[in-house]
Amino acid sequence: MTGGVPLGLVGVFGGSIAAFAALLPVCVGVDRIRSVLADKDLLRERAVGIAPYVGGLALVLAVNKGFIRRIEAFSFEYGYRATTAIYAVEGDLVAAIQDAVPRWAVYYFGPMYVVGYVVLLAFPLAAYAVAERLRPLKRLVAAYAVNYAVAIACYAGIVAYGPRNYPTVAGADPSAATVEPLLLDWFGGVTQLTSQVNAATNVFPSLHTALSVTVVLAAVSTHEEFPRWTPVAAFLAGSIVVATVFLGIHWVTDVVAGGVLAAGSVAVANRLVD
Repeated sequence: MTGGVPLGLVGVFGGSIAAFAALLPVCVGVDRIRSVLADKDLLRERAVGIAPYVGGLALVLAVNKGFIRRIEAFSFEYGYRATTAIYAVEGDLVAAIQDAVPRWAVYYFGPMYVVGYVVLLAFPLAAYAVAERLRPLKRLVAAYAVNYAVAIACYAGIVAYGPRNYPTVAGADPSAATVEPLLLDWFGGVTQLTSQVNAATNVFPSLHTALSVTVVLAAVSTHEEFPRWTPVAAFLAGSIVVATVFLGIHWVTDVVAGGVLAAGSVAVANRLVD
């Protein structure tokens, strides 16, 4: 703790600020930012235009945060227990991936999973706020909201533990290979931070994957206006997706489902904005 603030939160905030400082002038441009900030009428118009979308996202996030334990209790009472079914489909694939990647890679994938994820999701919000049109920002915020809303519904209806927790699940295969909880072992403080907004059974689909792929799809659609952001977004998203599996947090099945959720959310967001 630092003055009552968890060290993990300090690290995430500091790393995110540093990344923003590097990316804004390269991927957006200082002149573009200054011109938009200098136009008070444009800022007011954009604030009014994006407000309903931000309000919708805030409502979904508030439901997730405020009812996380109730949603978890509901899923235990009525949800489908999918962990053993997922293992039956992919077996020891996650353990094999961990064995194939050297352990020192946790120093890359750990920060990517936390800091890289924050940067990937937050940076395009700042970039699209100064875009020529407001549509990319509206579409991205709407897609975030749809992703979260569908994921919450899935978490309420499906009880699924990640591969690191598989041995503790009733009916687990005793011969299953061990998946190490690398994020917990190497970044315990960060794990305590994420547990405040997540539950151990919030696995299917992978929301990290869904939101990361959503950002990449948005980046591709705005490549003409922000060409330097597209490869950065793809690199960060790819690293985060790999991290979710390598760190033992998600099954590959969760990742595939997250990709499908992202594509569907972007399609719905396009319809909502149109």
